[in-house]
Amino acid sequence: MKKNQVVREFHLTDAILKQKADELINLLDRDIVEFTDRGYTPTKKTELTEARDAVDNFPSDEQLEAIKIELTAQKDAARNALAKTMRTILNMAQNVFGLGSAKYKEFGGSDLARQSDAELVRNAKIMSITAEKYLTDLQNEGLTSDKITTLTTQRDTLDLAIDAQAKGISDRDVATEDRIEVLNTLYRLLIKYAGIGQDIFYETDEAKYNDYVIYDTTSGLPEETPPPPTE
Repeated sequence: MKKNQVVREFHLTDAILKQKADELINLLDRDIVEFTDRGYTPTKKTELTEARDAVDNFPSDEQLEAIKIELTAQKDAARNALAKTMRTILNMAQNVFGLGSAKYKEFGGSDLARQSDAELVRNAKIMSITAEKYLTDLQNEGLTSDKITTLTTQRDTLDLAIDAQAKGISDRDVATEDRIEVLNTLYRLLIKYAGIGQDIFYETDEAKYNDYVIYDTTSGLPEETPPPPTE
């Protein structure tokens, strides 16, 4: 069964939500007598502060994206290094066997730039086997056992980097959903206690009532309504 996509239940930025939670906790301490009468207990305060701390401690979207970008850069660097070695060996084979020869074709596809990462890894495996086979023929072109070992090592490095990048993308997607769920939990508590505060001080203390008003905007401030156009 496909999991429903997790979406934000609010428009506040993460930083403003955290700030509002800090302010709310202080307000509840200030008005502890009234909130105790409404069932607010030390256990519920712990629930609220832990929800606030969970948001504070969770990696930000920017941090998660940076990790994914770094893994992609590592994969791209590994691909470039492998492709360079493969082009050199292909050039050696071309010089000895000829571009259209059957032996040259044994080294695998030559259009490396068009190959996917997975195809390049597969082609590199074919090339390493073929290079071992024709090592003696290509020695005068500079091919050595060490260069074939380099090819194999670079192939393995790219293979691991592909897996790491895929895992990084998956981890980011999961972490992003987890972060949204943590944020939503805090927002629900914020709205719950803000609503109780408004109810407590409705028509009895305007200043305190206003303290519990939450504007669900990116800035946390009321949106300004543009003036009507003048004729």
